Amino acid sequence: MSEAPFEHLHPDDAERIAVSCADCARSDSAADELTPVDHMPIPVEALAGFPDGVPQVTRHNRRNFLRNGAVGVAAVYGASRIDWMRAFEAGVAEGAPANSQLVMIFLNGGMDGLDVLIPHEAGEYAAYQTARPGLGRPIGPATGTASGSVALAGTGGAFGLATPVLAGANNNDATGGLDTLWGDGSGGVGSDLALFPAVDYTPPNLSHFDSRRYWFTGSLENEQTGWLGRWLDTYGSKENPLQAVSISGSVSRQIVTRGAPVAAIRGLGNVGFQLTGASSSQVDPTGEIGTLSGVLAAPANDALNRSRTSYGQTVDVARKVAGITQGTAPPGYPANNSLSQRLQTAAALLGAGIGTRIVTIDWGSFDTHGNQRAALDPQLRVLSAALAAFRDDLTARGIEQNVLTVVFSEFGRRIKENSSGTDHGAAGLVWVMGSAVRGGMRGDHPGVAKPDNRGNLQVTTDFRSVYQSLIAEWLGGDPGQILKGSPFPAISGALLG
Repeated sequence: MSEAPFEHLHPDDAERIAVSCADCARSDSAADELTPVDHMPIPVEALAGFPDGVPQVTRHNRRNFLRNGAVGVAAVYGASRIDWMRAFEAGVAEGAPANSQLVMIFLNGGMDGLDVLIPHEAGEYAAYQTARPGLGRPIGPATGTASGSVALAGTGGAFGLATPVLAGANNNDATGGLDTLWGDGSGGVGSDLALFPAVDYTPPNLSHFDSRRYWFTGSLENEQTGWLGRWLDTYGSKENPLQAVSISGSVSRQIVTRGAPVAAIRGLGNVGFQLTGASSSQVDPTGEIGTLSGVLAAPANDALNRSRTSYGQTVDVARKVAGITQGTAPPGYPANNSLSQRLQTAAALLGAGIGTRIVTIDWGSFDTHGNQRAALDPQLRVLSAALAAFRDDLTARGIEQNVLTVVFSEFGRRIKENSSGTDHGAAGLVWVMGSAVRGGMRGDHPGVAKPDNRGNLQVTTDFRSVYQSLIAEWLGGDPGQILKGSPFPAISGALLG
């Protein structure tokens, strides 16, 4: 943090932000607040009582099975933290990839939209430079190590994109960027990126923890389920845990449900069972549990039969996911970063025909109270190049037209800089990408020269209005069944082209 991080804040905001930032570790976990344990112990009844000779392993390994227990990696599980058995009794949905799949990418920390989408109109740019004499990006291409902002096609010169999110030379080493997705900004063919410049709730409270909870649950009330979780409970599968996947070690609160099964997968190699006390060279636990599950106990032992059946179904899920190959990724994914890895996993899941409708990804560290230029620009380069590569990956798999990707953060940043960064603000930048999208500027830009009474950008689009359109136009269903307080003001024009 900077030495004087709150100097431009309303006193009420400064106190609230100080509490939130002091609790940053807790806030960072809000994305997956209902995190289960990483490993779920298999009940003794699931393995006890199998006839000798099944599985075909040494007595030593068999003893290890029973003494130390076998544990299932918490990589495929239901949203419920109580009824684990129900989660593992889910089957895998077969068939072609769904026609409307959704990827939600959350940028942790509050990404500064004003450092990505820069006002270029003379009066607005002057106000922007006055508010940000140190951080403000100059108009024009990057020169040396200094970034710039290049006019955004289709905006009549009113806005520019920061050079770190652009393709080619302006982005140093990236082969793709947001400008390759934006196209001419007309909303026609090749205009596959919609920008919403000032999205939030009102009144904004500038808290990481509260804002994330609101965005993830789709409600300003104390809602326990995610907005996508409620959609899954209403319109999703009651059996397939891979219908909604958090590419993480835990389930995102966005897809927390009351009953519909969902999943969390760190990567495609992390789904299955593991052993403690026995090496993987001695026994294949997933295979052995699959064999064991086929041996039924006496009819009176309902609990044992239930366990064996459920673990057999878990093995089916594990084998199905393990059979997915990511293949050779198209060129353009930035190397050596977790976002590229997660997006490649997402592309593989979406194209595998296992019924995946929703994928969530949390990434980055955008709480730039200080040292913003050095902290933000490298992340913007990775983000923009990875998204362009993801689009190419989906295209190569023949499913790009089926996928919408939404990128959002819990809030924007203060208009005025502090010594080397920006503090918590309001009205963040949201973008939606995909060939099905009607691209271009969507929603009004409130203007840097006309802040609210606390120095923030004014909110022009309620975040639930975006969700409302995603449900009605893309996922399918009645937003009123999912979003409390619906209907919300409609976004300007249809979301889809």
